Amino acid sequence: MLTQRILTAVVGLPILLGALFYGGAAWRLLVALIIVLGLWEFASMGGPGVYLDYLAVSGLSFLAVTYSGVDGTKLLLWLALQLIYYLLRASFSGMHNFAAAANLLGVVYVSGLYSFLILVREQFGVSWALFGFLVTWATDTGAYFGGVKYGRLKLCPQISPNKSVEGALFGLLGGVVGGVVYALVTGKPLLQLAAFALVLSLCGQLGDLVESAFKRERAVKDSGSILPGHGGILDRFDSLAFVFPVLYAMLVWLA
Repeated sequence: MLTQRILTAVVGLPILLGALFYGGAAWRLLVALIIVLGLWEFASMGGPGVYLDYLAVSGLSFLAVTYSGVDGTKLLLWLALQLIYYLLRASFSGMHNFAAAANLLGVVYVSGLYSFLILVREQFGVSWALFGFLVTWATDTGAYFGGVKYGRLKLCPQISPNKSVEGALFGLLGGVVGGVVYALVTGKPLLQLAAFALVLSLCGQLGDLVESAFKRERAVKDSGSILPGHGGILDRFDSLAFVFPVLYAMLVWLA
């Protein structure tokens, strides 16, 4: 498993970082691909009550709103139109407006949260986007190896039986260390980045647990299999789904 994870990282990281540094159309296309695959995985986990056409139209239209520049009017119109689409789709497909509400969750969770990968990169630059990735990866690494080595106390056994309190603490430590190293290398304020890293590390671990809860509810091990050793897109980007919206909020507040 570890060998597969490393090989996937060796292949995938240059693609991810290359698009991130290049920005523009390259980064937008990669994020769009991530979102499309994420919506497909969500639909696969959701079962027969999920409308793939709704996820595609509403999810990709939200991405188009993000690409064209987010403002209150566009978001309000998108919210109204996609909600009308959903209500009509559910009403005329057996009147399952309540039972099919997972479709709304899928659009907001995948397209909504993952769109902040674009917003952070385009509004605050590659440096802050890279910071978000670095803290997330440092957290994952610290949590994994700390949990394997010292894990004793279960963190949330009802959600993810393999996660431990010790692993979570090592994850926080790894995230902060990653933030501090990044500050020293880039010359950014040390205490500020350490504080940011602590918050983002916590958010990343919460995002991981939330995605585990999705899988637990649907009784699946992984959201997909496109990334050997990691599972699916939702498995690999679960932490980032929480990290980047919070990072964006902190940067807006800082500005």
